[in-house]
Amino acid sequence: MGRRSPSPASLFEKLPKRRRERPARVSLRRPTDDTQQPDLLDWTPPPTHLAAEDVEACFLDPASFRPPAGAAFLYHLTDAETARSFVANGLPLTDSLMFRTAAHLAEDLADIPATGDMGVVRVRRRLIQPWLTPDRQDGRPCYVLEPQTS
Repeated sequence: MGRRSPSPASLFEKLPKRRRERPARVSLRRPTDDTQQPDLLDWTPPPTHLAAEDVEACFLDPASFRPPAGAAFLYHLTDAETARSFVANGLPLTDSLMFRTAAHLAEDLADIPATGDMGVVRVRRRLIQPWLTPDRQDGRPCYVLEPQTS
């Protein structure tokens, strides 16, 4: 039987124990179809107002207001000039307009002593529903008209 000779010394014994960090590699691949930038010329900005004819807005005199049966409409109480402007130019989505149901508007009108310079804007509820946020004011439920968030 032969004697084993001692193993030769490793050639890499004197190398440093830590390695230097390599800089991150930059990928030069082209983007795939699913990461392409959208066509900016095809983009449409979010609406800033709702056209009066699109929401069937009409002006009502508060003195002769009688709450109808059903909940097909919502009402906004304001001064007569602003109400007529909303009926002519549409509803701005940036002003957080408050709308009430007919029953709650009747309660509001009962609390106001003089309604001569006031006006009511009536809109069809289902046409503004996507922009409505439920809220409460003066302890009564109401809806606030706000821009859609996506």
